[in-house]
Amino acid sequence: MRRKDSLKTYLPFALNVFQKNLSYRANAIIFIFGDVMMLAVSYYLWKAVYGSSSGSIIKGFTLNEMIIYILISSITSLVISVDVAFDISSEVKDGSIAINLIRPISYEKRMLFQGLGNILYNFVVVFMGAFIVITMLFYHYTGKLNIMNFIFYFLSIIMGMLIKFYYSYCFGLLSFKITNMWGLSQVMGAISNLLSGTLIPIVFFPEILQKLFNFLPFGSMIYTPTMIYLGKLTGVDMIKSLIIQAVWIFILIGIAKLMWKTLIKKLTILGG
Repeated sequence: MRRKDSLKTYLPFALNVFQKNLSYRANAIIFIFGDVMMLAVSYYLWKAVYGSSSGSIIKGFTLNEMIIYILISSITSLVISVDVAFDISSEVKDGSIAINLIRPISYEKRMLFQGLGNILYNFVVVFMGAFIVITMLFYHYTGKLNIMNFIFYFLSIIMGMLIKFYYSYCFGLLSFKITNMWGLSQVMGAISNLLSGTLIPIVFFPEILQKLFNFLPFGSMIYTPTMIYLGKLTGVDMIKSLIIQAVWIFILIGIAKLMWKTLIKKLTILGG
């Protein structure tokens, strides 16, 4: 049966996820509250670090710039959140994947548009307002705004979202072979948070680790767009970082297709 690949076919999947998230506003409020608490902890932690330092600049960051980094990396992490691994694992566990696989649509594109539904929700509900407030705060601290930095920031976010999706998608495909993914997902989530620069800017790691992390896909998800926003990545360095993002998109797409062809033959339906 011929697969349908038009936008009209897949857009309802994104809209359904967006509407479902709107129906559970209490979850969003709790989630935002938890993020605010984490941001407060990070703020006081870095304030203590700078307070105990002999200089006002650490690794090229002032305290005010570090505050902006924490805020921007947080909303960047939120807006690129396309964690489809849990959805794939759930479908394998309850057997609903059997029905989804016989539909005349691409499974990969369906999951992509479901992820876009989450992104749209996070963008509308949290990101837009937070971005404006943070940008005003950034201008207050530095007295300058660079529109080109913002343009490249959003370009980098789009590529970061695709990297995040295909990373999560590839990870989710492992559930075709590994039944219980919970423990592994917790480990991979922690690794991703550390290496993506969400918790600590990559520039704070030893130089040899910086070079490694900058070439891994994790840094391209959050660290790269955040540093572009702050104006820490400019010119040739920024172009190189954007190229690395693009290369990782193609690499992960290739890995995803290879994993699909290999693992779909070994899929065992558990529920149903």
